[in-house]
Amino acid sequence: MTKSKCWLLFKTQMRNEFGRSLKSRGRKMTSFAIGIVLLMLVFYAYMLSYGLGSMGMAEVIPSYGLAITGLITLFFTALKTNGVLFAYKEYDMVMSLPVKTSTVIASRFMTMYVLNLMLTAVILIPMGIGYAVWAAPGIIFYPEWILGILAAPLIPTTLAALLGTLIILFSSRFKYANAVVTVVSVIGTLAVLVLSVGMGQFAETIDMPEIHSISEMILTQVHRIYPPAALFFQGIARGNAAAMAAFLAGSLLWFYLFVKLISPVYKKLNTSLVTYHTRSNYKLTELKASSQIHALYKKELKRFFSSTIYCLNMGMGCLMTLVLAIALIFVRFDQLDQMTGIPNMAEMAARILPFAISALISMSCTTCVSLSLEGKNLWILKSMPIEDITICKSKILMNLTLQIPAALLAALIINIRFPMALSMRILMFVTPVVCALFNSLWGMFINLKMPDYNWTSETALVKQSLPAMAGTLGGLVGGMIPILAVLALHQIDAGLLTGVVTAVILLGAWGLWGQIRKAKI
Repeated sequence: MTKSKCWLLFKTQMRNEFGRSLKSRGRKMTSFAIGIVLLMLVFYAYMLSYGLGSMGMAEVIPSYGLAITGLITLFFTALKTNGVLFAYKEYDMVMSLPVKTSTVIASRFMTMYVLNLMLTAVILIPMGIGYAVWAAPGIIFYPEWILGILAAPLIPTTLAALLGTLIILFSSRFKYANAVVTVVSVIGTLAVLVLSVGMGQFAETIDMPEIHSISEMILTQVHRIYPPAALFFQGIARGNAAAMAAFLAGSLLWFYLFVKLISPVYKKLNTSLVTYHTRSNYKLTELKASSQIHALYKKELKRFFSSTIYCLNMGMGCLMTLVLAIALIFVRFDQLDQMTGIPNMAEMAARILPFAISALISMSCTTCVSLSLEGKNLWILKSMPIEDITICKSKILMNLTLQIPAALLAALIINIRFPMALSMRILMFVTPVVCALFNSLWGMFINLKMPDYNWTSETALVKQSLPAMAGTLGGLVGGMIPILAVLALHQIDAGLLTGVVTAVILLGAWGLWGQIRKAKI
């Protein structure tokens, strides 16, 4: 009976994650876009395994593939624990059902597991094909690889959920629990980004005389970064059945221990996140009034920072921009040439960095979902004597508040760090600001054309909806196109070319503004 209840809860949650039936044009476009991305991942994974195999390093493929999927799963699952496992919209309804707390936890965890399993399969299946082509393993490889794919998401998903639980357990002691969760999660994300940038120095810690081949060096690094990959490698590449069994059993054990560990405190953690605190010494003071747009703008700021999933996903681009800019301070120009394999990379970087900054900050596009996030409360705004354009302006200002400071700070660091002409120094500030304006208007335009007010999962809306993908990926692609143009037209003066592209983007922003002013919410 417990298993059937868990299965029913799981099916319901999956429906909420993926939304309604894929009958509408927007849903079909979403499926098409996701399909293109998945095909790109499959191609990349296979070419990665093919490249390793062609260089005589086929034995690296199992460890490398498992580590890639494990680290990606760990990072992205940690971002959505609060919203899927904790503080989800239907928490009160689910907990009122006649089911055990452990059953609820298991069903929610299964949802995260299945979503991560899809990504794992997309990467490990083509890498397994590449391994089979070059290593020509025995027949036992195929069932072991399939079992490995099924078990691969368990450990990183459990670790990410445990990390999210510890963050929430820490924050639950504070009055503003959600705000503390957001701050701690942002700090954790920054730490991961900084470590990722610094990972290039990891090889210096290895005693090179002890490494007899490139394959062994890579395996040593991968196994240090992600220890479960060592057991998987022994099971697949060395035919060690005991190691493979230990990997599978350990993955299941992690999941079992997590459910048993969290069950006693699950209700307490959720209660601390969904409970509002009021002061007992409230006093009536002078009432302050502000303009409509100022009040709506403050509302947008509170909405952004009160939602961990919204803040982290839509703030990631700005965080990455700042980390990259700061990292450039500690990288010598000759190191840039070595890292990229391109001579005079410092001079080339000065040409592309205005658009590189723009591409990164465009990943922090709140306007593409901010209107949809109003959900069923939209009627409150519509019932007020507020024009639609005023609502749109407040959401655009929120996005500009996020993107412009990050762009200007990164531009300042790059201006100090890189030698460049006066025109490029000015455009280093101007171009990202213009791109931020375009990106904010683009996101608002997309959300006006494809709103979704009937969502049931904030996580699905922010991470998986078509407007979210169009807003973030559209801006990223839009930033990459000028980079390719600058690299291709390197004989043209950098200042002139960048200025022309910036002017075109500004014209595009003006056109979008005209469409937004005519639109109705």
